[in-house]
Amino acid sequence: MRWSIVLMLSATLVGASAPLITASSESDLALNASLANNRDDKTFDPLTYTPIDQRLAKLETQSQQQNPNIDRFRARFVLADIYLNNRKSREAIAVLDKLEIEYPILADYVLLKRAQAQTQLRDLQSAKSTWETILKNFPDTPAAAEALFILGQNQELLDKFPAHPRSQEVALRLLAQSPNRIDLMALMATYFGDYKEIVPILDRLVASSPSLTAEQWWAIADAYYDKFEFSKSANAYTRATVNSLTAYKYARSLHRGKQIDSAIVAYNRVVQQFPQSPQAPRALIRITQIDSPEAAIGATDRIVANYPDTAGEALAIKSSILEDKLDSPKAASGAQNLLLDRYGSSAAAGQLRWRIAKGQGRSGQINNAIATVDALVASSPDSDAAAEASFWAGKWANQIGDKAKSKKFFEFAIRQHPDSYYAWRSASSLGWQVGSFTTARYTTPAISIPSARQTLPAGSPKLQELYILGLDRDARSQWRTELHGKRNLEPNEIFTDGVLRVAVQDNLIGIKTLESLDLIDVPISQKAEIAKLKQHPAYMQSLYPFHYWDLISNWSRERKLSPALVIGLMRQESRFEAQIRSRSGAIGLMQIMPETGSWIANKKGVNNYNLDKPDDNISFGTWYLDYTHSRYGDNSMLAVASYNAGPGAVGRWVESRGVGDPDEFVNSIPYEETRDYVSKVLGNYWNYLRLYSPSVQQQIASLQQTSNINASKNF
Repeated sequence: MRWSIVLMLSATLVGASAPLITASSESDLALNASLANNRDDKTFDPLTYTPIDQRLAKLETQSQQQNPNIDRFRARFVLADIYLNNRKSREAIAVLDKLEIEYPILADYVLLKRAQAQTQLRDLQSAKSTWETILKNFPDTPAAAEALFILGQNQELLDKFPAHPRSQEVALRLLAQSPNRIDLMALMATYFGDYKEIVPILDRLVASSPSLTAEQWWAIADAYYDKFEFSKSANAYTRATVNSLTAYKYARSLHRGKQIDSAIVAYNRVVQQFPQSPQAPRALIRITQIDSPEAAIGATDRIVANYPDTAGEALAIKSSILEDKLDSPKAASGAQNLLLDRYGSSAAAGQLRWRIAKGQGRSGQINNAIATVDALVASSPDSDAAAEASFWAGKWANQIGDKAKSKKFFEFAIRQHPDSYYAWRSASSLGWQVGSFTTARYTTPAISIPSARQTLPAGSPKLQELYILGLDRDARSQWRTELHGKRNLEPNEIFTDGVLRVAVQDNLIGIKTLESLDLIDVPISQKAEIAKLKQHPAYMQSLYPFHYWDLISNWSRERKLSPALVIGLMRQESRFEAQIRSRSGAIGLMQIMPETGSWIANKKGVNNYNLDKPDDNISFGTWYLDYTHSRYGDNSMLAVASYNAGPGAVGRWVESRGVGDPDEFVNSIPYEETRDYVSKVLGNYWNYLRLYSPSVQQQIASLQQTSNINASKNF
């Protein structure tokens, strides 16, 4: 049995920030520890969505079982953590009694929880003794970092655990006092490049011109790059460790910084210095984007000659250049034929076949279009184009009355590309109870959120145990300490890092990290590894988490909106970052513009509100989503488009040409951002249903069970 039974959002007591006060007395110790442990009492477990009193009753029963198995010890440990979160310190201490002996894998964390409980009780002598026991018996574990932090031994903390989150807190506090300390700035650059205000620290560090190592320059460069400071990252990469990745990112920095001539030279250098690296063909692809048409053609030919795994993409680019820039339709046709004949299973071939099929469909050649999609799904079933193409082929087959063919195309989209927006459109077309453009608002199937977890693909046994138990803050601290600032992560490490970030609500970076698995250039051997990683349950559950679900559910019920639609929109708007601001000034979880907030407040008759507060933001956002639905007869496609582009713009589009075929309408939305937004929000809505609705899961499972042969052979 696996556990994930501690609060996901509040996690462990040591997650909150604390002042960095040297604990030279018991009163200082109490202040340091009590502020570190300060948190609101929780009455709801957002991981299992079960009231805490019910969770406690279950855990208390499990922890009192006489059989000395690991589940009983786990139950006691989790029970203690929940007691701590609810300020039941004596109960926590009682449950933890002798547990460090019985549960050795987390003995150090048992002591950590005991020290926190003792602090809550103001038993400061006992707390100090327990912290010191951790330092004596477990000097090299992240629990010792917590002890050093609480005891005020800051320099030892920085020296011994530089990657631990407590070291970031110490470094920032000390930098506030001495802004130009090179050792602290270098520590921040090396281990905490994702800190939101890292750029001024990097600027001071670079300006001081210290004797930094090549590895430190690599860290500085990556931090600048991730903050879109491309001229600065380019400069730092020139001093960084030399490898294919830093050489490519140097060229990419120049490219994104609009230094085109220098970027072309740098991309060519990647190919010359690291010809066998995954970055070499990607560098040549970049050259095709910024060099002359003739040079771009030369780059595609080099790819075809030397990099067969990228040849399909190169031929598609070559065809486009020949046709659009060099006015050579015959040569372009030759490149296309080579692409289809020699690299017909590539994603690029799938895109080409879909382009051909669309042209045939627009010209009324429906049977030919369907035949082209048949060839696409047979040769490139996993390509992104296959999802869209199979949905439209299903619509075309319906138009000519071939219901059986239509059904097979729709089922293919669901089975082969279940996370796609087109899988939702296909399921809706098949009559599944997943909502349509006009009924999504009222589609509210029961939601069941899994509480069991599987071990992560990277990390120590201690990390795995913490993660399984749901002690996510502790697990994240453990993981950062184990990574120790490693720069070039393997796919399994990228996966683990992304999952743990989302678990502690570092959502923006966490989701981006997981999505990067589709974007990174890796050897062919690692592509299969990535495909396997994406089958791990935590992959999709972390991409589509249930943060703020209780508030979303309450306000969705109030507004008569599907909570899956609301959370899908919120995911697209903010990635669940409550304090986020857009470039245009939109605020919070549902990205409310201040003037829109004022207008909504006036309509609601509200005088006091704060859009940074999740409850107020979700209240206002759902009110506005209800309003946009009411403007367009509960058509969720138009309502979602209006949420992004404004009711005025959508009104003009509807007035000028009507809605007609809603799928055609989506494809013809004049604003590219809104066109993408509609499919992303409704795709999110679908993914929440398919991942967490038992009824939808059952339909998908039934569909998959009836297909005992490869999907492409169904055609």
